[in-house]
Amino acid sequence: MLTQKDGHPAGETTVRRTARAGQQYGVQAACTSATSGRTLTVEVRSGRAGASDDPIATAEIPCDGTVTVNVVGTLPGEQIVVYLQGDQSDVPSAYAIIAPTSSLPAGK
Repeated sequence: MLTQKDGHPAGETTVRRTARAGQQYGVQAACTSATSGRTLTVEVRSGRAGASDDPIATAEIPCDGTVTVNVVGTLPGEQIVVYLQGDQSDVPSAYAIIAPTSSLPAGK
């Protein structure tokens, strides 16, 4: 799952995939901001129709350009969605990728 601000009308691009049951996942994310101390929250949610809006996992990322990697554990074997939450008024770039932990670099 990838969501990034990119100038599209909705301000994001989303690629949806189904998670594999039993697979360990992590989230790699980064953002930039002119405001010192700005952070965004990455929320991983079910993409299944009718599913709860409650996050399955969350991670906070600093908007200082640093790439962070957080382990989120196993996910349900269904479609998942990643959201970037928080004040994005002065965040010109941000991304979050959820992927198997084996394919991500070591976390910060």
